[in-house]
Amino acid sequence: MTTLRDRLIRLFDLAAKAHFEAFKTVNGEDADWPVWYAQHLQSELSNELSRQFTVSELVYCLIEVETERQARAPDADWRTLYADHFLERFAPPQSPAADRLELYQTAMCPFCQIVREAIGRIGVDVKLRDVAASREFYDELYAARGRGAVPVLKVISMDGVVRWMPESRDIIRYLETHYG
Repeated sequence: MTTLRDRLIRLFDLAAKAHFEAFKTVNGEDADWPVWYAQHLQSELSNELSRQFTVSELVYCLIEVETERQARAPDADWRTLYADHFLERFAPPQSPAADRLELYQTAMCPFCQIVREAIGRIGVDVKLRDVAASREFYDELYAARGRGAVPVLKVISMDGVVRWMPESRDIIRYLETHYG
């Protein structure tokens, strides 16, 4: 049985081949590659992740994951990293009621405040991890993400799979969709 991760890796692989064919005359060079990939993958990613993506959202995500790949793992297989990025951000939980949620945040961060307000409004149980007040929490976040930027939601499923979800809008959307 093919997993969602395998299907996403395959989608990125097929898109890469189509992109190379489309830009064969310039050996695959395309300064606007995120726009091309976003338009090419919009329908398939929306179907696989059960979420309607806009082209601009996808462009943003593609640029973000590529920037992270270049900084943290330039020699790693990009298709796998991209698939993992999209799973981390957008895959639905297996069993939301059994998940443990932790928000890595700071008291003074305005984006963290927006997420905390959403958590209160939704009424979901989320443990707060203040990275400014605890070196341990900061070190955990940095070890997992390679940076200490907040807010980041840590989702621990009942089978022990851990997902780290950055970006306040994505966190709020995820919580509203699956726990609200």
